[in-house]
Amino acid sequence: MTKFSLASIAAVSLAMAGCQGTISGPGNSGPGGSNPPGGTGTNTGGTGNPITPGGSVGITNSKPGDPNAAGLMPLTRLNRREYNNTIRDLFGDASNPADGFPDDHDGDFLFRRAGIVTSQDASTLRDAAEAVAANAVKNNFATLVTCDTSAANEQACIRGFVQSFGVRVYRRPIAAAEVDGLMTLYQSGRAAPLMLPVTGAVSLILEAMLQSPEFLYHWELGPNPPTMEGNVVKLGPYENAARLSYFLWGSMPDQALFDAAAMGKLSSELDLETQAKRMLMDPKARATVSEFVQEWLSLEQVPDRPKDMAVYPEFNDDLKAAMTDEANAFVSNVVFDGDGMFKTLLTANYSFVSKPAAAVYGLTGATSTTAARADLDPKQRSGILTQLGFLTLTGATDGSDPVKRGHKVYERFLCGVLPPPPANVPPPKPASAGGTTRDRYKEHDSNSCATGCHSIMDPIGFAFENYDGIGRYRTTDNNLPVDATGSVELDGAKKTFNDAIGLTQLLANSQNARDCFATQWARFALKRADTDADLASLQSATAAFAKNGNVVRDLLVGLAGARSFRYRGLAAGEVTQ
Repeated sequence: MTKFSLASIAAVSLAMAGCQGTISGPGNSGPGGSNPPGGTGTNTGGTGNPITPGGSVGITNSKPGDPNAAGLMPLTRLNRREYNNTIRDLFGDASNPADGFPDDHDGDFLFRRAGIVTSQDASTLRDAAEAVAANAVKNNFATLVTCDTSAANEQACIRGFVQSFGVRVYRRPIAAAEVDGLMTLYQSGRAAPLMLPVTGAVSLILEAMLQSPEFLYHWELGPNPPTMEGNVVKLGPYENAARLSYFLWGSMPDQALFDAAAMGKLSSELDLETQAKRMLMDPKARATVSEFVQEWLSLEQVPDRPKDMAVYPEFNDDLKAAMTDEANAFVSNVVFDGDGMFKTLLTANYSFVSKPAAAVYGLTGATSTTAARADLDPKQRSGILTQLGFLTLTGATDGSDPVKRGHKVYERFLCGVLPPPPANVPPPKPASAGGTTRDRYKEHDSNSCATGCHSIMDPIGFAFENYDGIGRYRTTDNNLPVDATGSVELDGAKKTFNDAIGLTQLLANSQNARDCFATQWARFALKRADTDADLASLQSATAAFAKNGNVVRDLLVGLAGARSFRYRGLAAGEVTQ
């Protein structure tokens, strides 16, 4: 379709109406007359639930949360992964059009979340919609429109298509006024001056749908007022269907979810938990768990991590890919093929290794570029924190980096929050100054302006001194013996360890670490930081997690049934009538 088609103009106007967090319904300020939660569309979700040194995450050990409360549901767009997956499942189109979209990182939020639409975003979304629509009618028209489009039946056929396909695009029943608007667009395409064929006019409909706020935003309420239950809003079955599918699959609902929503069987905690168990058996759930780990530990940044090629000449594209493949294969195996336990993620002495990674591990016999299971030395390796991806990401350009490694563990495994570093902290001495990395950092940490935060991070990060900048195991550093002893505040007490093996064992058995892991998954699922209103939901999900020995799949099912997943709080100034 031409860039100046009626659908492009109309649909971009629709999309821009949602740019500031307001999706217009008929005669109202939001769907069904409700201002969308989050108000301005800035995706605020409240503050997190940080720990302090020596403290606890406070999910299971704090006072009970309010069982009638629920946190806000910020208005968010489909992120790049969700857009690609949705286009794939709608049209069978695996072209990944969102790969060219702007980055998804929204502010300081850890997980990927699409922010406010800019003018450039609107143009990009328009171009993607036009390309997808053109491909759909060119390659799959007979599959999309299965009714008789001859002159006598054309209008009824296309109206029926809009009604049925609209449910899938908008992820809820399409209103009569919405059908009429799309049919008017179709008829304009067929009439003079455009005089488009049926396929071209259908392409206009698809372009408009794909640029509409109803498709682009996570907001499946439709033209109905919110259902109040006490002081919170109970999400409807279609909202729950979409929330489940984008949480566990990163894509639109399948037919089973649409059918359950249509029959009103997606409202109770049991309803959502039953569907979640089914959905976790689908391969799409494996991709989601891998995506969570990539985002949680920032492993997607490994390919861009700078290394001194004079020190690490083997750090090429093949090795970078091997590191990413290793983490994905390992996590998928533990969660779906193994015992599924959080402890195993942190303590397993096996991984999935291909030829490039085998050389760094010191393994022989690997000949394939495909990752295969391999046993690792239990005195050297223990779970995901001692795998090459994490160690490369947190290593320095030419060696280890106890600050980066300790900070990452503190932030991602203990939900700790550190203040921004002061501007006057001098860097540690370079390796050329002599001594071990630990010696140089200990000297650096004695500086008064570095004491506060570094006294938290560095004792954790010293655990990884047996690993160089790309994760190769070592016993000496600068020709001096490595000292990997350290300490960490866990469960209200200071715990000491001899090396990374000891640290991972402590984390695997720590309530703080398990609570933080549950919190990170909740943030991923809810697309926002946790607040006090989520405490009861976090506690219920953590209880489900602990029931069978902290199995990750049980945690995901527990989150799907949690109150903050099925309800939302009212945004400031929200109108519900």
